[in-house]
Amino acid sequence: MIDLVKNTFKDKTFLKTFFSIAFPVMIQSLLSFIVSFVDTFMISAVSNEAVSAVYAVNQAGYIFLIASFGAISGAAIFVQQFNGAKDYKHVRQCFRYKWVVMLLLLAIMIPLYYIFGKDLVWFYCKSDKNNQLIYELGQEYLKIIIISYAIAAISTIYSDTLREMGKTKIPLFANAVSLVTNIVCNAIMIYLVANKQPLASVKGIAWATIIARVVELVLLVVICKTRKFEFDQRVFTHFRIEKDLLKNLIRKSIPLFFNELFWSSGQVLMTMALSQRNGVLSALSIVSTMSNIFSIIFSGLAIGIGVMVGNTLGSGDLEKAQDNNKKLYVVGLSISLITGILMMICSPFIPMLFAKVDPTQKALASKLILIYGSLLWAFCLCTCFYNTLKSGGMALHTFLLDFIAMWCFTIPIAWILSTLTNIDMVWLYLVVQSTDMIKAFIGFLFVKQKKWVQNLTLLK
Repeated sequence: MIDLVKNTFKDKTFLKTFFSIAFPVMIQSLLSFIVSFVDTFMISAVSNEAVSAVYAVNQAGYIFLIASFGAISGAAIFVQQFNGAKDYKHVRQCFRYKWVVMLLLLAIMIPLYYIFGKDLVWFYCKSDKNNQLIYELGQEYLKIIIISYAIAAISTIYSDTLREMGKTKIPLFANAVSLVTNIVCNAIMIYLVANKQPLASVKGIAWATIIARVVELVLLVVICKTRKFEFDQRVFTHFRIEKDLLKNLIRKSIPLFFNELFWSSGQVLMTMALSQRNGVLSALSIVSTMSNIFSIIFSGLAIGIGVMVGNTLGSGDLEKAQDNNKKLYVVGLSISLITGILMMICSPFIPMLFAKVDPTQKALASKLILIYGSLLWAFCLCTCFYNTLKSGGMALHTFLLDFIAMWCFTIPIAWILSTLTNIDMVWLYLVVQSTDMIKAFIGFLFVKQKKWVQNLTLLK
């Protein structure tokens, strides 16, 4: 182990490659955090109920956003490996597949979200003393913000494909412009148009998000078209996906889609369980917002593993793929330990930034952030094991990894402790988050079998 650590940090070529791929993704994740933070920070200047309403709706919409990612994850495996083999004809076919799947998903999930989203919002806020006001604000926010999810889903097709091919700077640029747009529009909508009135303010930040999403999508499409990237050429004029490739795409996509669907719905059920306690929604909103900045390592690792392991497997160099994978674990754990310590140090001060949030919820948020930071290393390992299995096309294993941990441990424990005991919220949160250590152990066992070490381009 010590030799592995030394060899990892002595390998300048490896480190340079990793950070050239992962750093733009981490910066983009940081920008996404800033967008989330700005929304929460600005709306916190309006009222505590407005913060809770936006959080409840965003948690309900979280299922759709993650499901849309999962729907095209099967294609991502092949894009990474075909790109490593420089087989751009099949990369283009995978891109077409993403379009078909995403449009079908939008046609199904947007109506469902519109019809049942308000029920999820009520479930989140029903235990709060101001539940009726939160629910009313959430309903109005929901009606508008749903438009942004459809736009974001299309953007995901472009940004994910670019990242899977190692072109991580373009999504970063588009996201940065979107961030600036979002901040400016937020300020205009909340302070000038709405004059900090709760109902008008939540509507305003929803429209600001939509405008920012449109800007991001337009930039991605224009850049891809002007630079004439191979994957985006003749996509619809010569619409063809080879039968054998389509079978493999579907075979890998189905487990990954249900994996993301079950995982995201599990996350929502977990937060629902936590929200059964009175007066915790704003605290959970702060923790959710702030944990994003300390989780940027996960997004960088996911793309780093996808490109440096997935592309290498596709090129046929299986030994190098395994070596890269081990080194990526070392880098990920090192960064997560440092980041976790920083998060713990900052935990008393972060909630002070949120102006009108109740002081008791600020104090609770500080304790929950401290817990999250102490477990960041475990979350990192789960990310590493999941993306290793995914890069090697082990779709069923990734499904089992998330499903077993989430639905057999996390959700039952969260609901039992929340509804059948009087355990303090801090201890409840600690126990629930600690279940990821079980997931990390299961992931380790799967990766150790090395069934993921395979070249999928030979399956086409």
